[in-house]
Amino acid sequence: MRFEIRASNRSHWSWVLVNETEETVVESRRDFPSQAQATAAAMAFAQLVARAGRNLAGVPRANGFL
Repeated sequence: MRFEIRASNRSHWSWVLVNETEETVVESRRDFPSQAQATAAAMAFAQLVARAGRNLAGVPRANGFL
């Protein structure tokens, strides 16, 4: 998977996470005023997902895994 930073117009940018077959997995719910801000938001989202994965990995919940 990879992130793409896309321009929606000259003053609005967003990020999109696409899979290996070019399908959109998730996209930002808001636009950003610059490409740099959209990139930073994509990186922050990636870190949150990685942290969530570490917190889930092999840790059973009270009612089982899910």
